[in-house]
Amino acid sequence: MRIYFDEIDKLVDRIQQNYKNKDKRYLISLAGVPGSGKTTFANLIVEKLEIVGKSIVLSQDGYHLYRHELAKLNDPEEAVRRRGAPFTFNSRKFVEFVKKLKERSVVKAPSFDHAIKDPIENDIIIVESIDIVIIEGNYVSLKDEPWSEISEFMDDTWFIITPPDLVRSRIIKRHLDSGIAQTELEAIERADGNDLINANYIISNSKQSNVLIITR
Repeated sequence: MRIYFDEIDKLVDRIQQNYKNKDKRYLISLAGVPGSGKTTFANLIVEKLEIVGKSIVLSQDGYHLYRHELAKLNDPEEAVRRRGAPFTFNSRKFVEFVKKLKERSVVKAPSFDHAIKDPIENDIIIVESIDIVIIEGNYVSLKDEPWSEISEFMDDTWFIITPPDLVRSRIIKRHLDSGIAQTELEAIERADGNDLINANYIISNSKQSNVLIITR
């Protein structure tokens, strides 16, 4: 299925038609490159999903390796420089968390604090009444193990496609606005030297998704 970014109602209808077993949570993975608009889209659709059930967006960001964990990798300097690449996440811990989501029990997840640049454990609580969970992240559709196991637990898989020039400009602006980069040149170097490398990897190594969401 292919839809455009502004055709959210089509996806709401899709979920409404497919969400049959209300004893279990309905899980959706939403993948895309950095700057593709995943978080924005996920939050927009959650607002519309009130007619179907209680919904929440969960990001993979809480599963970044802590800085002290990056320091223990073979090349700590490179790990810090490439933070945000697949190998800088605790992917196994993330997959184990996803496995728990299907059952209607209370599940706790970490968030990511950009001020301290580390996760905060058990900061997000998914209560029993949550019906639909949208799990968004760069790597939730990767073919690589253990990321590839995520799709086994999903009821639907989505991928956002965004023009490369728009992705690049968003990333550069994000680095400047967040203070990660102090100058435009630094933001450009960070985008080209890390984020866009990750973006190319995602495009080349992600599974085919059930739904493609096109940004125009």
